[in-house]
Order: sequence, then structure tokens, then C-alpha cells
Amino acid sequence: MDVIRVEDNGPHQPGPGADPRWQESWFLSWYDPAARAGGFHHVGLQRPAGRADVWSWLALDGEVVGKFQSLDLALPEDDLPDLAIGGMQVVTKTPLRSLALFAEYPAQRDTPGSPGARAEVVYEAFSEPFSYSLDVPGADVGKGHYESVGRVSGTVTAGTREATVAGFAFQDHSWGPRNYGAVLTHRWLWATFSEDLFCSIFTMTTAAGRQDFGYVHDAGIFHRVTRMDTGARVADDGHSPTGCDARIQTEGGRSYRITGTVDVASVSSHHDIFFTDGMSVFECGGRLGGGIFEVHELAGPAPWHRQALGL
Repeated sequence: MDVIRVEDNGPHQPGPGADPRWQESWFLSWYDPAARAGGFHHVGLQRPAGRADVWSWLALDGEVVGKFQSLDLALPEDDLPDLAIGGMQVVTKTPLRSLALFAEYPAQRDTPGSPGARAEVVYEAFSEPFSYSLDVPGADVGKGHYESVGRVSGTVTAGTREATVAGFAFQDHSWGPRNYGAVLTHRWLWATFSEDLFCSIFTMTTAAGRQDFGYVHDAGIFHRVTRMDTGARVADDGHSPTGCDARIQTEGGRSYRITGTVDVASVSSHHDIFFTDGMSVFECGGRLGGGIFEVHELAGPAPWHRQALGL
């Protein structure tokens, strides 16, 4: 893991002759299982392409009450660490450690009569920011990257309903070329149980094969993941996760089993990928926590399938 500087909280530039797929991303996600309320807020600044994208949705009482997605927004006039775009405003309170997020959503176009929704939350990290590359053989996903884990508190409003929320949260910031289309399928499991037990683990499959990576933070120590079999359950729509029964192996021989049940899910997309995130309740060794189980299903035959089928 690399050292993170306070300056990394601010903007990064692609440099001369940068890959046109270069992008800087900012992300906050959180879930409160008691209120069955959560938020998924992602900004992509595609500087070489001169555009931005936003994936943002909000849940309350186990249903999606607000959603905004656009892949072709103008780059905002302001920039990280404080910016406003796509109905969201991010205000940094302490660099790398705390921020306020305001998100507003109009009535949903595909649900006549649905109310608008709003979230106002404050994120406070309980971990120091830490860094590792998300690039894998066969796909550049995020060469520069850091993340932290913590808590949110605030309110969610949907029509006449208003709820006070408090839950675990995950925040990250990354920059570099994004070759999302080279990822044939992936799973992401983020689960937090307490300040001394949390994890973020990926399994990604590219033309170069399968790669499992990430960490389990247990009692103050990061354990590098070598294998995760998610035991994923996916709904009959072919993309919405409903739960998992994950078996996780780490360097040094530690192993963990994390089971999860998805309370509410919503789909997001980029220009060459789509995936679905499920806000979930997780259990590990009798401890309950919250987080996200994300699924990106295989959309067509992989190279080894084509070879076997003679395609």
C-alpha cells in the first residue's frame, strides 16, 4: 500500500498524451440496515474526453426512492475536493477524513406520482486512508487509488417520509485509464462489521483470466486476499444480486466466511459495462454488518468459451 498525501484529496490531471479513457473518480456509499436506507454516489471526471458521468441512487425503507444517472455531463466548473454535479454537492470538512454530501433527486420518470427525494449526510472515516492499485492483468481500472471506511449520519427525505440515518460507509478516490470493457465479469464485496473488522474484495475476470484481490482488516491488521468464492445468488432478471455465501482466503492462511442478504438493489452503467449493486446485511462469525454486494454478469462468451465452441 502506498502513502497517501493530503494533496491526493484534490484533483489529478491526466498529463500530455494521456490515454483517452483516463478518468478521475470519486465515490461514497453507505447503508443503514435499521432504516433500510442507503446511498450510492459516484462521480467520474473524464478530462481527456471533456465530459463527466454520475451514478447516484438513494434507498429508504428497502426501496429505491431517488436515482440519477448520466454518462454525458459537462465537466463541473469547480473541482475536487469540493464540487457540485448531477444533483450532488460534496463539501470536504477534513481532507481525507470527513465530508458532507447533499444529494437531491427529482420524481422518478418511470414511476408516475413518485415523490422527489433528498439525502444530507456527513461521512467520518474511522480508518486512515490506504492505497493499492485496482489494475489487473488484462484491464486498467484504477492505477492511482485510495479508500477509507467509516460512518455516515444524517437524514433521508422522500415525499412526506423523513428518516434519521446512521450506518457504515465506504469512500474512495481513484485516477487513471479506465478499460472497463475489458472486464468480462466481476464481483465486489464490501462489508463492515466494526472499526476492527471490515473488508473490500474483488474477483475480476478478463481475457487474461480470473484475478481475486483486496483485503480483510481484522484487529488492526490488513490481510491480503488471495481467493474469494462469493457463492453469489442472482435474481431471475439475470443481474440483480440477492445474496452471497462468500468463502475468503488470505495470505498467511487466514480464512473467513461472510454471508449476506441484499435488501435493495439498483443498476448502474458506464459506456462499456453495466453492473448492479445490492445494499446488504452481512454476517461473519455471529457479527452483523452492512455494505454492498455488486454483480457484473458475463455478457457473452469469454475467449476460452469461443475456443471450446470453435467460434
